[in-house]
Formats: sequence, C-alpha cells, structure tokens
Amino acid sequence: MHRRVFAALLTLCLAVCTALQAAAYSPQEQYEILLETDELIRTEGLESSWEDDPLGRALVQLLEEDAQLFEDLMTAMLSGYDQHTMFLPAGSYSQAFDPETGYVGIGVTMRAHPKGALVTEVNLSSPAAKAGIQMGDILVQVGDAPLEGLSLEEISALLRGAAGTSVTVTLLHGDQIRTVALTRTALRQLNYTGAQIANGIYYMKWSRIIDDGSYACFQQGLEELEQLGDKCLILDLRDNPGGSLELAFSIVSDLLPQARPFFRIAYRTPRSEEVLAQQLITSDGSGKDIPHIFILVNENTASAAEVIAAGLRDLGYGLIVGTQSYGKARGQQHLPLEDDSAIVLTTMMLLSLRAKDYEDVGLSPDVPVENTFYRGENAIVLNEEVALAPYSCSDNGEDLNRALVSLGLLETMPEVPYQVGDQTLEALSLLKAIYLPEDDAPGASVPVLRLINQLLVSQGQGLYLRDDQLNTALDLAREAMEKDAKGEVAENWP
Repeated sequence: MHRRVFAALLTLCLAVCTALQAAAYSPQEQYEILLETDELIRTEGLESSWEDDPLGRALVQLLEEDAQLFEDLMTAMLSGYDQHTMFLPAGSYSQAFDPETGYVGIGVTMRAHPKGALVTEVNLSSPAAKAGIQMGDILVQVGDAPLEGLSLEEISALLRGAAGTSVTVTLLHGDQIRTVALTRTALRQLNYTGAQIANGIYYMKWSRIIDDGSYACFQQGLEELEQLGDKCLILDLRDNPGGSLELAFSIVSDLLPQARPFFRIAYRTPRSEEVLAQQLITSDGSGKDIPHIFILVNENTASAAEVIAAGLRDLGYGLIVGTQSYGKARGQQHLPLEDDSAIVLTTMMLLSLRAKDYEDVGLSPDVPVENTFYRGENAIVLNEEVALAPYSCSDNGEDLNRALVSLGLLETMPEVPYQVGDQTLEALSLLKAIYLPEDDAPGASVPVLRLINQLLVSQGQGLYLRDDQLNTALDLAREAMEKDAKGEVAENWP
C-alpha cells in the first residue's frame, strides 16, 4: 500500500510543478493517508527509522499550537461509543462525580415539567430558601438559557458550579414570573437517612450510593431496626442516580440473610472482543433477616440504585413499588486527570438475574403506582413561632391536624382534634423522615411547622404532589404485618 502512496507523492510533486490542483479527499481517506504516510516515512525515509513517530510528533506540534485541540480530540474519540462514555473537560469532574466536594448548588429538588422543572423540595438553609423560592415554583430559565424541552440532567448541569459563583434563575410562581440571582453554596449532607416511621415499619432513603459516612449510618440503621423489632423496611431509591457499584453490592448483601448470587456483571476479557466474561455477585450470608422489604423507585432511579432494587427483588426479598426505573445497566471506569478533566469509559454490563440486560428499558415495578398532583384550596397558615409538644392541646394543634389531613398525611381528623396525639405524632414522624431527618425534636418543632406551611403554599397553587407511592408501600407493609399475625401470605408477594 505504501508504494501507492509513494507514487501519489511523486504525482503530487509533478502536479505542483505544473500548477495542477489535487483532488479533494474525504476525512476518512485523509486519515488513511496519514497512517500510510507515517509508515512510509518510518520504512523508507532516509533520516527516519522504525522507532520514529512522525505522526505523533506532528500531533504534539498541533496540540502546542491549538489549546482546544486536545479537548476536541478526546471528545471525538469517546463520543463515538455508548451514551455513558464521555470526556469531561477541565474543571468539571469533581463537580459531577467527586463525593468529597459535597453538593454545590442552590438547594432545590426538582421534577420534570413541560415548561422546565418543578421545585418539589427546598433545603431550608439553602440560597433558594433565602431567596423565597418555594415548592411548587417552576424553573423556566437559568441565565439566558430557556429550560423548556431540556432534561433534568441538563437543567441540573446549568445550576451546578463552583461554590461562591452566581447563577440567575427565572421562576414561574403561580401566574407571576420573577428572576432572582443566587450564590451557589456547598450543601453537605449525608446520602443516607433512616428512621422508624410507624410501629413495625422502618424507612431508609439513599439519595446517592456514595460512601461519605452514609454506609456506617446505614449499618447503624439496620441495628436500630433489629432492636425495635421492625418487620417491614421501606427502602426509598427514588431520584437516586446511582454511584458506587461496590457499595451497592454491600448494601444488598447486608439485606440478605443467606449467601446467594443476586446479580451478574459482564466485561471484556484481555485480547477478546467477541466473548464477554461474566461474574456472579454473591451475598456473604451475614445480612439481616427482614421479612418484608418494599423498594420505592421512579423514572430517575438509575445505575447502582437499580442494582440494589433488582438484587433484592430478583431473589424474592423485596417488592418494587413505583414506576419504571431509568434503565442504566452499564458500569464505567473513571480516569481523572490533573486538570480536573476525566475520561469516563463504559467497561461493564450490568445484568439482573430476572430482567437480564435492562439498559434503556429499566426495571418494571411489581406494584405500579404513579404519584399524582392534586388541587386543593386551603387557607391554613400555622403559627411558626411556637413549637407543639407531644400530647399538648391548643387551637394550633387543631390547625396542625387540619394541615396534615389536607396534605394527605392523616386520613381523618383525630378524635381529639386539638391534641397532638398518637395519630398526629405518627404523621409527623413520616413527614420528618422524608423531609427533615435531622430533626429529632419531639412533636412539631419550628422547622417542621415552617415546612408544613411551605407544603400548604404549594398546595394552594394546585401543585402539591401527593406521595401515593410511599402511601402504597405503607399500606402493603401494614397488610403484610396483619397477614403475618394470622399466619397468611400477603398478596403481591413474590
């Protein structure tokens, strides 16, 4: 082949001498000519050798002349594979993946909305809360970028940035639109929370599968669950984008009392492009024996979080409640570089024992449940200045119970409507476990009352999201305990 190139070079010389214009080559042809020319120089160049690297030397020269070329080449190389393989440019890796940096942002939790993103939760100590952003507000623009048609991942990327930097957001509040400037802040919090939310029922939530101290808290939660004698666990993995596969495997193993294979991974073997090696992931047999586990998932449950859900469900230790999960069944290796850029390369296929390869498909729930928005007119405003102690009686206690009924946390008003009684305390435990797990004050503290007022404001806009998924899991747990007491098997159990 190099002889043909050599002949072409001679022809090119003649063409230059006679002022003839050479024919244009396609990019693919140009690449092939570069490789052939590289070989020609090394094999026949008088001052070259087989150890010479003319193509590499030319590339280094071009990289020196064009600072953007390296990023362009890395992006072009990695973007030709699956959707998860990518090059993250300088300064972006730690913000996207490094758990040590914590979460840097404005302090809101969002759901998809046709106009952008619906704010479903506001961190009470965040820049968003201080700027008056409320649950129910709709983010419609970040800086000069309209959000309509963007995914939550794309919107989150616009909101992310270094701590101390500014970002301007435009919000739709009811019928009014407003723009506020916010300073991004590091909001460090554990990725795990857990608490007993009802007699016999323990609730755990993983926001990301990252060990920032969360795994030790999770293990403490398992010990507490055992000490309390709880028979049901609600494991909330909704809106969890994943994280560490090794940690996910450990979490599943801690919830399996027997040594059993619960998941498979497939990867390329050295020098083999056709055959994938497979490895079974097996629990160590030392996990807790929890009779009933209900796993909450939604369309944003992905990657390592899906591994946990699939591993427990496939062996019959858990029921998946909610909606179809995201469907990220590929694992990546991360190669961070010194300038905080990184190569992210897919190297592993994740295989559920039951669902097999669920990439771009997701895990189907055993009990499908959609959360619903419902409209409600409510003029209740709680007094936020005075905390309500357990079993206290007052007009504020009656307002609190009315608010909890309105929010769907109490089915009906208690027998003593003005008392913070057992029903009220159970509803407050559920509320705190989800929104304010760090609040261990008995009864309704000031932060709890403030949170309830925020929820009521959102409801007044007709945007309150009723958590039917959690309520369904609670109903299933109560049903399972009743069946256990009668020696029967609960419905829907695998």
